[in-house]
Amino acid sequence: MSQIIKQQHNEQINHIIDKNKKLLIFDMDGTLLDSMGFWQNLGRRYLESKGKAPENNLEKIIESMTLKESASYFKTKYNLEEDVETIIKQVLDFIEDKYLNEIPLKKGAKDFLIKVHSDGYKMCILTTSEKSQAIGALKRTSVLDLFDAVYTDRDFDLSKKNPQIYIKTCEKMGESPSDTVVFEDALYAVESAKKAQCTVIGVYDEYSKCDWQNIKNIANSTIDWR
Repeated sequence: MSQIIKQQHNEQINHIIDKNKKLLIFDMDGTLLDSMGFWQNLGRRYLESKGKAPENNLEKIIESMTLKESASYFKTKYNLEEDVETIIKQVLDFIEDKYLNEIPLKKGAKDFLIKVHSDGYKMCILTTSEKSQAIGALKRTSVLDLFDAVYTDRDFDLSKKNPQIYIKTCEKMGESPSDTVVFEDALYAVESAKKAQCTVIGVYDEYSKCDWQNIKNIANSTIDWR
């Protein structure tokens, strides 16, 4: 039975990844880590801790923002005394323990990563999370050594709304976008990676389910690890 499962798993990988591709770029939150539930109300909880009343649609407003953009929005919109870097640190303190001790990999993600690594692809992470927390979570879940590099939006001072962040990541890894496959769970990131001329694999996440049909329409292929 395990041999059948392994064969089916390998067939899935061969189906969604062109064997001629060279680089795989993985988002982390919502793609590899089942972490979006931890992030969902983080901004709201932070503002409430400062005695502020968050907007009803706060989560939608900051959904595609980088952490720095969200911190700047919090400071301006809610007239916070702290500077942007302090706000970033305080927000990260709220979730650090979750990354280092609790947040799991998505079901099937580890086996998938092991297989594509053994196939010889270059692999890197591109996340909007704090690098130290990303590295901590990947190390705890025993997949960090499968990646050649871990990048964050702050390495490029670019948002994932900007296709240049994928182009710059490809440059860092010494490959072209046309030779690259990007794995993302968020619609705006799927759109951006596609504009960068990368092949894009949409990954299902419960917190992006309202966008799943649009993701399937745009992405070259999809993965649903439920």
